[in-house]
Amino acid sequence: MRPSTSRFIVLGIAALALAGCANTGGANGMFGGGPARPKTVLVVDFVAAPEVEAIDRGFSARMDRKGINYPILERKRRTLARVDDEIVASIVATLREAGLDAQPGSEEGLTLNDESVVVSGRLRAGDQSSTAKNKQIGFGGGRGGVVADMTVSYFSSGGKKQLLAFNADAKAAGKPPAGKQAAARNAAIATVLAAEKAAPEKLSPDVEAQARRLGRAVGEKVVAFAKEQGWLEQPAAAIAAQPEVVKLPEPKPAQKRVAAKKPAAQKPSVQKPEAPEDEEPPDTDVPDQPGKR
Repeated sequence: MRPSTSRFIVLGIAALALAGCANTGGANGMFGGGPARPKTVLVVDFVAAPEVEAIDRGFSARMDRKGINYPILERKRRTLARVDDEIVASIVATLREAGLDAQPGSEEGLTLNDESVVVSGRLRAGDQSSTAKNKQIGFGGGRGGVVADMTVSYFSSGGKKQLLAFNADAKAAGKPPAGKQAAARNAAIATVLAAEKAAPEKLSPDVEAQARRLGRAVGEKVVAFAKEQGWLEQPAAAIAAQPEVVKLPEPKPAQKRVAAKKPAAQKPSVQKPEAPEDEEPPDTDVPDQPGKR
């Protein structure tokens, strides 16, 4: 083989390799760049380890009002499922507040045309020795010590790729909102619970608060990762498409010219001359004329 021919073959192979890299999509894009901004963030249900359970007598009593007396194991299962719905709803509400299009759902509904981030997790005991000591792990009734092992993955036509793995517990959650912000958060969580078709019965306040703290802790870590990836910033294409706004100077207030009023012409006052005090008034008597009597 001549040297020139081998050189052309090498160049052709290099060109095909570059073309293959250029057509490769997926989560990381070309040359291992960061993942593109996802269209949606899907938060799926949690998987609970055998040692994690939920006890909420108030919730169980509200379920019994339907006239169905559930067995103990079924009550625990339904209570844990309701806690799971509360955690997922809290995560979705936290992500939506940050500007992400988050939805509760399942990976089974995704297609190859979707570019979505999937947030999934597993609930387990934080202290592994607590399981051996038969400590109460879970939600309600003085239980605690639950840790969520989380995975954030990118799902696209290129397949599914893990982006982040972390763990979170309720203690890591930030300060809960207050006032109008708390009311807005509660309304947002209620909207997500309705979309999940969760049980209408509410959890007891202590169990609900524990589940929401854990969900908020998970959501805050996902938001922090989204900020690092630039997902919360407005895309450059959208910024370029916006018309440039030119701010014109504010018009000066019109000044009214007030014409100076000319003083009205005054008529000269006519004063009668006063008679001097030392002069006698003229004699008005007519003198006798001669020849007349």
